[in-house]
Amino acid sequence: MLFRRGDNARMVGEKALRIVGVALAALLTVGAAENPRSAILGTVIDAQSRQPVAEVVVTASLSAQGDERIAVTQSDGRYRIPDLPPGDYTLRFERELFEPYSLPLSVSEGRALRVNVELQPTEPGEAVGLFCEGPTVDTGSSTLRFIQWREDVSRVPVSRPTKWAGAMRTSDSLAEWVPGTVDSVDGRSFSGATPFENEYLLDGLSTRDPTTGRNLLPLSQELVSDISVLTGGYMPEYGRTTGGIIDLKPVVISNELHGEVFANWAPGAMEGASSPATGPRPAVSSNGALRHLGDFGGTLGGPLRKDQLWFFAGIVPALSRVEQDAGFMDQRSIQALARLTYAINHRHWTSLTVVTAPALMRGMDGAQAPWEVDSDTVMTVLAYNAMVLDGRVTLDAKASWLGHDVTRLSPVGPAGVDTDRFQAKTQASYWLKGLGHHVLATGLELEHVVQGPSQAAGITSSLLSGFVQDRWTLNDRLTLNGGLRYDAQFLDADERGNMTHHQLSPRVGLVFDPGGNGRMKLFAHAAKYQGMVPLGLLTPNVRIASRLAPTSSSEFVAGAEHELSLFAKAGVTYTRRRLDDALATIVDDGAGGSLIVNPGAGPAANLPKATRTYDAVSVELGRSFWDGWQAQLRYTWSRLHGNYTGPFGAEGGRPLSQSRLLGADRPHVFKAFASKEFTLTRKLTLNAGLAYLGATGTPREADSTRTPWVHTIDAQLSARYGTADQHLVTLSIDAFNVLNAQAVLREETLRPLQYQAPRQLRLGVRYAF
Repeated sequence: MLFRRGDNARMVGEKALRIVGVALAALLTVGAAENPRSAILGTVIDAQSRQPVAEVVVTASLSAQGDERIAVTQSDGRYRIPDLPPGDYTLRFERELFEPYSLPLSVSEGRALRVNVELQPTEPGEAVGLFCEGPTVDTGSSTLRFIQWREDVSRVPVSRPTKWAGAMRTSDSLAEWVPGTVDSVDGRSFSGATPFENEYLLDGLSTRDPTTGRNLLPLSQELVSDISVLTGGYMPEYGRTTGGIIDLKPVVISNELHGEVFANWAPGAMEGASSPATGPRPAVSSNGALRHLGDFGGTLGGPLRKDQLWFFAGIVPALSRVEQDAGFMDQRSIQALARLTYAINHRHWTSLTVVTAPALMRGMDGAQAPWEVDSDTVMTVLAYNAMVLDGRVTLDAKASWLGHDVTRLSPVGPAGVDTDRFQAKTQASYWLKGLGHHVLATGLELEHVVQGPSQAAGITSSLLSGFVQDRWTLNDRLTLNGGLRYDAQFLDADERGNMTHHQLSPRVGLVFDPGGNGRMKLFAHAAKYQGMVPLGLLTPNVRIASRLAPTSSSEFVAGAEHELSLFAKAGVTYTRRRLDDALATIVDDGAGGSLIVNPGAGPAANLPKATRTYDAVSVELGRSFWDGWQAQLRYTWSRLHGNYTGPFGAEGGRPLSQSRLLGADRPHVFKAFASKEFTLTRKLTLNAGLAYLGATGTPREADSTRTPWVHTIDAQLSARYGTADQHLVTLSIDAFNVLNAQAVLREETLRPLQYQAPRQLRLGVRYAF
């Protein structure tokens, strides 16, 4: 991203007087309280000599009120501005003999932005480069968090077209590049957990389907600013999951009017040849010719009243058609998001967000078997946050309603499920000094779910959660993270029974920075996690066993990260996750029907206890986008074994007769991508991106062999033209599975059920202003 310099430099004498005054103000702030939860940090270098620049005055001004926070760069060019409330800021860089530079940016609660800047000497020069991301090494956290910034991922081929899962380029598809994730037939697995165990958040509130565990609002990438993927080491503020966590943040507000219009299209005529599945039960994604697939739309955001009231709105329709020998399948969907943000003052903010996502899927299985699935999902979120007591206390309160209605029409008749989910969440964070720095946090969460299937009695589920935690920074080298979480689920399924379960989940992490300079960390984390009982298990004639416990697991994580340069780091992580409690469905011989149980306990004491153990070592080497290029290489060795494959399916979650390698076991996974930007003229740039994903095949049930290795190479080429008034036009082409590899993904009795998706091309155009 490029930002132009301001107007002509001010006189050197006037600038020197101002810098001296600001520097004195900065000296007066030394020793002031720090809040490590939100910060801006980075490095300033000379654009010509490429050397760090010391004594640059960096000022962060809160746009709403003009309050300023100040820092001065050190001899190595580094600076840090801590204790920042969330909001819109203007960041200024000033030093004698250099052109002054300023830019707008937004700070989110609990985030740190790295802003590295090249300053031009006083003589006229070229554009100034900017790079923003989280800290290269976060020495205050033992959580495995990976942040995917929208600006960075736009330079590499991501979100490949999936003709059987919709044309929307969803944000959670970016989790494919995170270590420890493996795609399976049911979805994405994190650290060996089944896809039904994941948690999905929109601005901190859950969008997970309480029936199946899937994501009800997989938002388009156009409607979010970034995506955080958490794979382990969760602090107590995160709960109700034994899998991974995907947290989406809506597009940030701005005092400038900005918008985009875009379209993406994958024509079926450019699809490569595919291998037909010949197994007894071919997967639906194996056969069928793509006719068309794509999305289009636009976004607009800016101030309704500058420094006080902002808006953002976006709409993304998507459509696709797949034809088969005996029928077809059409998909139509629309996602729309509207958000209003109001600053009562610079320390009190409120926002209202409304998301709607209607979708229609219909098809024909032969001449006499038409079917249709019509769904509508709506979410409304009201949020309030404040900073009180001179910024030492942060308060956040949110309430939401999530409605999901789905109707299925088929020759046997209609069927449907209506789900209403009400959530309320409040959290307070308090910074204090005492034997170091503490960030104390406590929170309370309430949830009530009402589900009304069209052909069965209704189900209600209520959850109560609370937590306390502390991030204790003893000194520059040692940080202790710890806390306790309480979760309770109250399940009422009328004549099918009820359940009340309480559980405490302790969590503790240790972070050590050997040099005390934020460039390296050694860390370890141990935790207990608890999920919840999915309502999809409570089908007709299924009852709840007494003393039923939701799925739970234990985890240990350890690793190291080291900053190789200003924009590159290397890391290694070991993860071990073990299943403690699981859910299964067995035949109830006494009362008839079926019973939901914990294998190895209570009515299912005769069954083996469910086991699942995941061990993994991940190695990461990466360079963030800077100076026109970026690169990332991630390798994971893992082993997944046990006797439990999940609560759903033909076996109903009942443990296998003996422990073995499970279907999602892929010992070796390589993930790599790189991109390079070429500047042709002041207005025209080209970008080339390349991505590779390679993985070991999955175990075959018949013998000790595996399916073949899977290799996928994707590529992107784009051209961007910028006008004088900073309007941008971008043309792009993404090629997925360039070599049209056709490795077997799934087998049954040594016969293929599914192959790799064939080569596909996606054409894109975008206009941003």
